[in-house]
Amino acid sequence: MNAESLRPGLRLANRARLLQVVNIRTRLVRPSDAPQGFVAGRRNIRVLLVGSGPVVGWGVGSHDLALPGAVARALASSTGRGAVVDVVAHPSAGVRRLRSLVRAATPERYDAVVLSATLADSLRLPDPGRWGERVRAVLREVLAVRGGAAAVAWLGAQPILTSATDDIGPARIAEEHGERLNQVAERVCREEGAHFVALAAPPHAESARPHGPAAYLFWARSIADALSPVLGSLPAEQPPSPQSAAERVEAIDRLRLAERGRDARLDGLVGTAQRTLGTEIAMFTILDDEKEWPISAVGTTPREIPIEQSACLHTIASSDGMVVTDAVDDERFAASPLVTGPAGLRYYAGYPVEAPDGTRIGALCVFSRTPRDAETGEFDLDVLRELALLAQRELWRWQPDAV
Repeated sequence: MNAESLRPGLRLANRARLLQVVNIRTRLVRPSDAPQGFVAGRRNIRVLLVGSGPVVGWGVGSHDLALPGAVARALASSTGRGAVVDVVAHPSAGVRRLRSLVRAATPERYDAVVLSATLADSLRLPDPGRWGERVRAVLREVLAVRGGAAAVAWLGAQPILTSATDDIGPARIAEEHGERLNQVAERVCREEGAHFVALAAPPHAESARPHGPAAYLFWARSIADALSPVLGSLPAEQPPSPQSAAERVEAIDRLRLAERGRDARLDGLVGTAQRTLGTEIAMFTILDDEKEWPISAVGTTPREIPIEQSACLHTIASSDGMVVTDAVDDERFAASPLVTGPAGLRYYAGYPVEAPDGTRIGALCVFSRTPRDAETGEFDLDVLRELALLAQRELWRWQPDAV
């Protein structure tokens, strides 16, 4: 018996029984950390995962072990570039909800967008034809925002019975329906110029724990295989679209950074930057419309820096961080009081830090009173890149109401 042959009453009963299966799954652990996975590296690839199913991260407590971290590692391995993978997950999101989730995530910021709703919708047993047209509408909208780029993927539904063996009858019907939806989605993707990624059941050795790191790594390889040929040939990351000071202020206000006190984890990351790179000063700075100030710092640092004297203001406008090997020779900074005054700063390296919506609000940076050569600066930037992404994650996880 398939979904199309069920009478309306039986269809509703089947859905009710499937909801019991879903309720069991929602009691599984899921990630509670910052919704991002990354592998630090040059010429970052930025990827957005949106939706339900494997995107949610059932069965693991960290996005590093879930699909974002696994996709970042798989893409970095296959392209030789850094990868930052953001995730917007909703446990029950079907194709209807997907459109609003994508819009809110500003997909134009990403090199690739990966959409997942097939599994959730297979439990609802929709009409395949109408469902396919909704998939088409979402794909067209994302492709239009991405300027027609081909780096948009739709995830198929993985087999349900690997995680719902306690309710074979309804699960079998939903799994068969999911296979039909997969066929529809694959055809629509082919017609619209998107990638369809089939998600097979994880290897048999993982069947006792269908939601675990090995499963996400298994699926991430399929996603990377589809996207790497496109993403690997992308040009170097371009400078971000100009962001106004007002946008920075709004993002800072949403994060309530004015209420934030000392944070041992941020202090540890800033201290690591200072010790590893051997500089006199290291800071994690925030920039509003008037000034730059450190929320964590090592070394003798000013409490505030006027925004017009800020080196980090140039860093947040850069494509992939900034190095100033000798400020005396750089017309942007040669006359700065930080260079000509008692501080006598000559060397700077910094990497931008973003708010969750992508607004660049600050930087992790180091200063030295001794100039350095370009090769050393590139090494320093590699270190700062990884530490800045970790600091960004700590920034996002802070919950002021819980303090």
